[in-house]
Amino acid sequence: TLVVSVTMAPTTVPTSNELRTSFKSFWDKYSDRPDIGAMMLNNNAEELEEADRHDILSSLPCIKGKDAVDIGAGIGRFTTVLAQTARHVLTTDFIDEFIRKNKENNSHLPNVDYAVGDAVNLQLKDLSVDFVFTNWIMMYMSDTETVQFILKCLSWLRPNGHAHLRESCSEPSTGRKAASVSMHDANASNPTSYRFSSLYINLLRSVRMRDEKGETWKFNVLWSASVPTYIKRMSNWRQVHWLVEKVAADKDDVVPSFDDLLEKFSKTWNEEQKEWDSLLDGEEEAFTDKTVLSSLSSLSSLSDPAGIFVYTPRRISPHLHINSHLLAEKYSANIWNVEAEPYYYRTSLTKANTRKDQRVRFAWHPKFSQSIDYWSEKQAKFDAFVSTEFLTENEEDLTSVKRILNEDAPVVLIEPLDKIDEEAITKRLSTAGLKNIRVRDVTDDISSTLDSFNLKYNITKPSVYRWALIEASV
Repeated sequence: TLVVSVTMAPTTVPTSNELRTSFKSFWDKYSDRPDIGAMMLNNNAEELEEADRHDILSSLPCIKGKDAVDIGAGIGRFTTVLAQTARHVLTTDFIDEFIRKNKENNSHLPNVDYAVGDAVNLQLKDLSVDFVFTNWIMMYMSDTETVQFILKCLSWLRPNGHAHLRESCSEPSTGRKAASVSMHDANASNPTSYRFSSLYINLLRSVRMRDEKGETWKFNVLWSASVPTYIKRMSNWRQVHWLVEKVAADKDDVVPSFDDLLEKFSKTWNEEQKEWDSLLDGEEEAFTDKTVLSSLSSLSSLSDPAGIFVYTPRRISPHLHINSHLLAEKYSANIWNVEAEPYYYRTSLTKANTRKDQRVRFAWHPKFSQSIDYWSEKQAKFDAFVSTEFLTENEEDLTSVKRILNEDAPVVLIEPLDKIDEEAITKRLSTAGLKNIRVRDVTDDISSTLDSFNLKYNITKPSVYRWALIEASV
């Protein structure tokens, strides 16, 4: 037997300066062509740019009369529009040529100041801006720099100020198989970090800061969603953006140390996401499928194409959710599926990228009420509402559902309950303004499905006494 001894070379961790130099070198390659293609690293950028810019701008809060900073602004794709309503805009980038082009494009706007500099080293006064805008910036930062940057954003913002962030998550914006589209040479070094979307959500929800007055502040993460143009044009659901608001935290909130945040962002949350991925990736069905299809009478009358709002909190089991791809296929419907857990949201985006059914979209909201606000602000209406665990998770939101539903829209709920009290359920839904209420005990059907589902996926069955299928209409 031949025994070979191998000495492994020590792992060299690049310093912060080395990392910044690598990112600067990465972008310097495109400094000779300060145009839309370089901004999006896409040879077909002209086909995407207008729609992508509309997607982002239409999702922003009103900044009329506000002070804004556009970080990593490049040639000013967004600076121009921000400056049309903001009181003042500071626009920054670390590539000289990009800022020169930005200034040339926006020289007619008197309320814009320009700065050449790295976002990592950007220094602003605390409480100096109402809006922080970024578009592809943290993916060009190390983990340490990302945590530092988010804490800085929190300190720069005035109370109730907003920040918009957008990143390529898990893969490049052009997708993993679109080498002909990407301007970046696949064989060249790429220092970009394509992190899990859940990492950003967890970090944004976890940061806290205490000001000089002893008051504690945090981010309220209003929503997370895919950028629609990248779904339509690139079949990529993992172009993700977020809107956050600076709000007062509870006085008893613990302010985590920087090291604790970094440890979670770099390791803990990564490992937890990978565990959930190993459990949920490849799940082609849900154990609620049979029950949802049994509500055919409620959903069969939907117009074509219908819009169905799906809410799946998955509190008692990661497997308890609605199969939105099945709904899209059976009813030729457009689906907006709201997840309430960042890890499951990431697995849903992965499934969407695999299935590539553009009728199915996923979003994440920390509270159901915020998902209602999201669509109410857009004055949008849906043709049906389908949910699991809705009655057990939402005491006050039944009435609010009607704000985003058309008249006579069917409502289908699958509820895990200690007991099925048909009279109490009917009264609760009637009080909320629903009609045509029907309550069915589907415990035997779901229990049987769970047994076979358990054999296939080796899941831990949720401890539920009874299952109810509730159908109603607005």
